[in-house]
Amino acid sequence: DRSMGDVHPAGNPHIQTDPRNLPRIAEAIAQRMAQLDPANGAHYKQRNTEFLQRLQLAVTHWETKAAPLKGLRFVAMHKDWSYLARWLGLVQVGTLEPKPGLPPSAAHLAKLVEDLKQQPADVILLAAYQDRKAAEWLAQRTGAPIIELPFTVGGNEFADDTLGLYAATIDTLLAAIGKAPAP
Repeated sequence: DRSMGDVHPAGNPHIQTDPRNLPRIAEAIAQRMAQLDPANGAHYKQRNTEFLQRLQLAVTHWETKAAPLKGLRFVAMHKDWSYLARWLGLVQVGTLEPKPGLPPSAAHLAKLVEDLKQQPADVILLAAYQDRKAAEWLAQRTGAPIIELPFTVGGNEFADDTLGLYAATIDTLLAAIGKAPAP
C-alpha cells in the first residue's frame, strides 16, 4: 500500500529494465492485436516470432557482454533498477529516496553517506529524467560517479528502440567501469 511512500500498489512497473520479461508481454500484445484485427492475426504472430528470435539472440549477447558488471554496487534515486540488478547481477547498496517517491531529506542523505562507508557504491544510477541534485550531493561526498541510464525507449539518443535500450544501458554501464566506450 502507499504507507511506504509512492509504492505502486499493483506491483513494480519497472519490468522493462530486464529484457527477459519481454516475451510474456510481446506474446500478450500479439494475441490481443490478433483478436482486435483477426484478418491480420497471422501477421502479428509472425512479427512476434521474429521479435522473440531477435530478442533471444540479443539477450545472450548482452549477458556475455555485461559479465564484467556482475557485483557492481550502486545507489539509485528510486527502486527502479531492481529488475536490471537481478538480471545483470548488480548490487543495490542504497537509495537516495527514503521511501519510493519521497524526496531525500538531509538526515536520510547523511545516514546514507555513513552506510556507504561500510558498503561503498561504485556508481550512482539515475534515470535520464530524474533530478540530479541529491545524486550530485552524494557523489561529492563519496566519489562515486553519477551514471545516467536511458530507463526506457527514447531515454537517450541510442535507446531508439527496445533492443537499443538494453544495448545503450549495458554500454553506458561498461563505459562507467572502464570496460567499453560509451555509446
